[in-house]
Amino acid sequence: MKKIVALLGDYWHAADDAKAGLEAALIRLPIKDEIDLQYITYKEVSQVLSDRPDLFINAKMDQLNPRDEQVITWLTEELDTKLVNYVIEGGSVLAWHAGMAGYSSESNYIHMLRGYFNYHPPGLQEVTYMLKDNEKSGENTFFLSDEQYFVHCDKANTEVDLWSTGIDGDSIAAWKHSFGKGKICCFTPAHTREGMVNENVSSLLAEKINWMLTL
Repeated sequence: MKKIVALLGDYWHAADDAKAGLEAALIRLPIKDEIDLQYITYKEVSQVLSDRPDLFINAKMDQLNPRDEQVITWLTEELDTKLVNYVIEGGSVLAWHAGMAGYSSESNYIHMLRGYFNYHPPGLQEVTYMLKDNEKSGENTFFLSDEQYFVHCDKANTEVDLWSTGIDGDSIAAWKHSFGKGKICCFTPAHTREGMVNENVSSLLAEKINWMLTL
């Protein structure tokens, strides 16, 4: 069995929507019958990492209460170090959508991801996702009503494999690399339930997960 733990949902993102998207992806896996999936809260992350799951999926921004005057974050310094060591020792992390948002750019976690969310234009936009850089039409593209994430990405030290374009410009939408004995993947789509269960999104998400679970 392959053990996957998933931290989903935050102030801006409904956990149930992400669950629907994740489960739509997992049924596409060639090893779908060999997956042990556990949903966790941020308070359980440290203990769960000690159990060394095969994959930790993070779809939760760092701020627990982003609109309050005193903002609380869940990624402590201790957990930041533990998360990186987990990957160095052979675990893998998928940072999905909000899982790369709101974290300190100086954190070990963000250094390990080699990229992070910068901003997105207000509301939902018509976004074209491209499987090939700057190929903005044709069979290697698909359309989504989505938050178009604009990101910082250390392109020289990762493999970019998805791009986005919209009325506000072009950005990188997904990348992956090895880190220590483990693997890292960052995947920016999608914000809504409709987007998360979109056939193209769930297919790509399944590809990412399969890559991370394959030795």
